[in-house]
Amino acid sequence: MLLASATLFVAAAAQRWWPACPRGSFDSEECLRLQDHQFDYLVPSDPWTPVGNAAQYAGVAMLLLAGAAAVLPFLLMRTHWSRVPIAVVVAAAVAVPGAQTWASGVAGSAQPAWAGLAAGLVWGVGVPALLIAWMVTRGRPDRPRTVWTTALAGALIASTPVPAWLLGLMVAGYVSHDTAPWSEAGIAVPLVVAGVLVWKVSPRPRPEIADAHARPAADPVEVGAGRAR
Repeated sequence: MLLASATLFVAAAAQRWWPACPRGSFDSEECLRLQDHQFDYLVPSDPWTPVGNAAQYAGVAMLLLAGAAAVLPFLLMRTHWSRVPIAVVVAAAVAVPGAQTWASGVAGSAQPAWAGLAAGLVWGVGVPALLIAWMVTRGRPDRPRTVWTTALAGALIASTPVPAWLLGLMVAGYVSHDTAPWSEAGIAVPLVVAGVLVWKVSPRPRPEIADAHARPAADPVEVGAGRAR
């Protein structure tokens, strides 16, 4: 889901910026026109002008990211009581604006902007409070996975709105009065990193469990014959 979300964020950016804004042509007349905020497709608000299927792609990307956010707490956390509220709050914070973005793209007009406000409140208040609760109550970390888990958490933090926006400016290498070309695709970088790190963080079966599964089960016919003897 993380890798698919990253791919769709790039596809959404391409709908807006390609072919008008290739690298080195950001100051062209056509590219400067597209930098206007009226073409912003992430949680759009009036006045808004759709560009291709950018909003639909971005909406699905956010919904996939919400799905990943709902699963990851069960992978990263060992404190059972806090997994569910963190999964629900973070997933909702991404799913609500994702649904609004997708619906706006399908309708061709900006849908009610309350979704962005609701998500902002969740990100600004709910998520920090839950993260503090997790840090206070989390169990002893699994030592072999500590470095990878920390790296994954850092990649996920980098995919939140403000760091992703700053990273997008770095990826674009360009400062605009409105929206820098390709800056919305910057979020794909930490998402790809997080998607790869999930493989390192995912629990592996203990050797004795793996051996038990690998050992062939006794043939019931041979067992019965042994008992008969």
